[in-house]
Amino acid sequence: MNLAKTPLPDHSPVRAILPLCLALLFMAVASSPASQIFRYREQTGGDSFTFTWRADREQDNATVTVTQNQGSEIFSSDNTAEGTTLSWHYVKQPDTDIRAERVGDHIRFSGRFDGKPIDKKEAIDSRPWCQPLSFSLQRMVARDQQVASFWTIRPDTLEVLAMQAEKTGSEQISADNGGVQAADKVVIRLDGLMSALWRAEYWFRQGDHLFLQYRGTHGPPGTAETLICLITS
Repeated sequence: MNLAKTPLPDHSPVRAILPLCLALLFMAVASSPASQIFRYREQTGGDSFTFTWRADREQDNATVTVTQNQGSEIFSSDNTAEGTTLSWHYVKQPDTDIRAERVGDHIRFSGRFDGKPIDKKEAIDSRPWCQPLSFSLQRMVARDQQVASFWTIRPDTLEVLAMQAEKTGSEQISADNGGVQAADKVVIRLDGLMSALWRAEYWFRQGDHLFLQYRGTHGPPGTAETLICLITS
């Protein structure tokens, strides 16, 4: 019998349980592990704020959209499940709305940056583009890759940088709830001769590879260190 085409009697048991079935289906979709949402605290010197980080696995299971919402700034990227970035969207109110997309061995930028129109291409090579490093390096750790070389965009200048990452072992790091967690550490540097001039560090929880912490300096000597930590309480 085709229930979609056959009217249901008012007292049909099917009619009675249909709302319950729909409710259970909705709850299953809403609680799907395809979406992950976490909160982080970023602190530089005496300034701090919290932001949300969200990863949504698309229906094809081959693409993951990562969105980081920092008040007036929103970073969103479409990535392969392995951590390679396909496109990136950066919005900063009131005058920045930039889209970037990889086309062969170029990254194409379009939109507005600091109120000025942008339409340009930056040449890269065959190395992957990794924009949300909190996600891309997580995938590197998950497959136990020891070293990686990649391209990334510096959001405040739109400079395209060649980078290298190295998994350097594991450490016990403090959590914001007072406990400690075992984490794999990844160090990133500029690629080539500039590698000795700057570095930053990421930590990912052992077991599920969740991004736990970041430490680095974003500026000239004397700039306060930036620390990002997962909020667990």
